[in-house]
Amino acid sequence: MKKPELKRLTREGLMIVFSVLFALFISQLVDDNKTRRQKDQALDHIFKELETNKGTLERWIAKHGKIESDISRMIEDPNDSMRLVLTQSPRLDFGVITSTFIDALLGDTAWEAAKSTQIISEFDFNLVEDLTRIYGLQKIIMNNTVEKFSDVYFDRASHEPANLESTLIQLQLVMNEIVGQEGTLIYLLEVLDQKFGELKNI
Repeated sequence: MKKPELKRLTREGLMIVFSVLFALFISQLVDDNKTRRQKDQALDHIFKELETNKGTLERWIAKHGKIESDISRMIEDPNDSMRLVLTQSPRLDFGVITSTFIDALLGDTAWEAAKSTQIISEFDFNLVEDLTRIYGLQKIIMNNTVEKFSDVYFDRASHEPANLESTLIQLQLVMNEIVGQEGTLIYLLEVLDQKFGELKNI
């Protein structure tokens, strides 16, 4: 093979290799950009979800704190006015102190979507740890602690006047747990905001 021909083939071969590598590079850039957009979008949805949840928690802790205080007062004072209202009917009506106990749910849709699409693999590891802790506590509150309250509240025996003292004590214990968990969750959200500066308007 003549030298000019060899040079031409070499040059064409190098151009083909360069074209393939350049195409791969562009493809990788496009994929990276798409992943970055998906990550940013997922984080934006998560932080908005947490912002909404924090607003819900702040309403809850004020309301549940009052319920906790009312129950404690009724336990301590047999002549408490609310206790007297509660015992006026043949069956105890705890709606007097617990109306609209839960007015919203603590959302986790954005977090579950991020996990199901595996986009959380792109998140900072420490952020994933904190989010896992926050959403885990949310789940405990919604699935365990609120359910404990419901078990006491809807138990037929709880509405018997003869069981008033024991029912009030049970409700007090559950309310202590709920208010404590809500306070902890608000604290975790505030720490997350300080550490990552991502939570806007929280």
